[in-house]
Amino acid sequence: MDVPLLQAATRVASPAWPSRPSSGPVLLLRPDPYLWDGRGASNPWLQELPRPLSKVVWDNPLLIPPDMARAMNLHNGDRVTLTRGTTRTQLPVWIQPGQATGCVVGLLGWGRRQAGGTGSNVGCDLYPFRDATGSVQIEAARGDSMPVASTEHHATLIDASPSDVARHGTLAQFRDRPDFLAAVSAPQDTLYRHEPDAPVAWGMSIDLNACIGCNACVTACQVENNIPVVGRDEVLRQREMHWLRIDRFYEGTEHAPDTFFQPMLCMHCEQAPCETVCPVGATTHDSEGLNVMVYNRCIGTKFCSNNCPYKVRRFNYFAFAEQEGRPAISRNPDVSVRARGVMEKCTFCVQRIAQARIAADRDGTGEHVVTACQAACPTQAISFGDINDPGAEVTRRKASPLTYAALPEQGTHPRVTYEGRILNRNPAIPS
Repeated sequence: MDVPLLQAATRVASPAWPSRPSSGPVLLLRPDPYLWDGRGASNPWLQELPRPLSKVVWDNPLLIPPDMARAMNLHNGDRVTLTRGTTRTQLPVWIQPGQATGCVVGLLGWGRRQAGGTGSNVGCDLYPFRDATGSVQIEAARGDSMPVASTEHHATLIDASPSDVARHGTLAQFRDRPDFLAAVSAPQDTLYRHEPDAPVAWGMSIDLNACIGCNACVTACQVENNIPVVGRDEVLRQREMHWLRIDRFYEGTEHAPDTFFQPMLCMHCEQAPCETVCPVGATTHDSEGLNVMVYNRCIGTKFCSNNCPYKVRRFNYFAFAEQEGRPAISRNPDVSVRARGVMEKCTFCVQRIAQARIAADRDGTGEHVVTACQAACPTQAISFGDINDPGAEVTRRKASPLTYAALPEQGTHPRVTYEGRILNRNPAIPS
């Protein structure tokens, strides 16, 4: 490699630690978690993937701490003028709990000018601030605020506090009573009880101790199941199509909150409230416990989405798949591409289940299925399989004393359960 090029690459990969200015905040420039240095800007899947903490998509607002927002009377989306020496730009702000006082964070990789139809002129280019010198100045810009697309508060669970949905506790509580997180039981009284009686019963367990909120499962699901990208304007209207989302919860003070991540997908409830309200039987139950969708029956009433307590169903308000302009060869041929006016959701990768069934019939072996989200998870937080098989990993995980069901008071008997998170804080470190 050429020596000047090597020196430049080293400088980009290992930027100098910023010196503390005498006045003004510290500007921390960091690569975007998905676009990185901009190499992923032309990928719409990465553009529309919610950032782990802010849940922002299609933009890189300046992340500011809550105390700075109060001092400057700033709100999410307000425009500010960022100045360092002779370098100046305008961009919106986003209030980030837990961010250190006196520091602002700008994400690199945005604002590219030649990144195709997807990535060109999206966001703000902050690379010029790497070489600028002098203190950083932030001033409220004149004009209206800019709406920032974020999936935060989209598809909010009904009547549930974060501590009840993403359950957690301390190691001392676990040692005192291992099943303390599963204390809330589902109601037993019901007018009817449908228990699938097939030899195979599919289920999933998600370990919240292992989930790091990276969203790899979200992208894998999108690729596997031909889920369309809708764009910034439709996300602002809460019309994103991800079958799987990562809910992020804060608990504690705004200066040092505890952060909890929880994957949320179709629970494949044995007592699914979505099935009873569909007037055409477009969503129904099969013998193996899957809550399946018959797309050709769906007439788009959205009754099922309204009746789902987990808010995991997605509706095609427009022909999003056609608007993507993708070649047919880029799609998964085993999964139907949904049309306008059709409801869709997680299917437990039913196409992979069908392939495993064919292989089992041919070879005389058991049905072993790995879902797309399970295969992509870097921490193996997701387990999937036949819960009737006592030797399956998912069966062992569901037998954990930390296992619980989300919203048990709804009486849905979901096939997806969670293992609560155990915190083991060092008492010598102040929180």
